[in-house]
Parts: sequence; C-alpha cells; structure tokens
Amino acid sequence: MSKRIIVTMPGDGIGKTVLEEALRVLDAVGFEAEYVHADIGWEFWCKEGNPLPQRTLDLLEKHKISLFGAITSKPKSEA
Repeated sequence: MSKRIIVTMPGDGIGKTVLEEALRVLDAVGFEAEYVHADIGWEFWCKEGNPLPQRTLDLLEKHKISLFGAITSKPKSEA
C-alpha cells in the first residue's frame, strides 16, 4: 500500500496547536502518512485577499484527504 499523503491546514490561533497535537497523536499510534502543509485563514486574507488560496484548493483536489485546525473571522471593519 502506498503511503497516505494528507494536506494539513493549521489555520489561525488555536488551530495551529490543535493540528500539531493531532499529528502527535497520529504519530504515537503508528499512523503512517506524509503531511503536506497548506495555507488557509486570516493571515492569507490579510496578505493575499483570499483566506483559501487556489494553491490550497489544488492540494486538496490532488490528495483528497486533509486535517484542519481552525480559522478566525475578524470584524467586518478589519476584513
């Protein structure tokens, strides 16, 4: 069986911690996978004007499996 490739999307705030801990659990139970980072969230809205960049959608389409942390939504005045 080929190794699973999982797209990881930590997102914002607590999402980074949650995803890191989820990966620790998977490693601890011997789950074998390769993890590919993808961009999502407020940081990318601020930098690029899009919280879900096309490159992330492309990775999701290609690999079909993902782990997602969390994203935040800021007040409309900050968006």
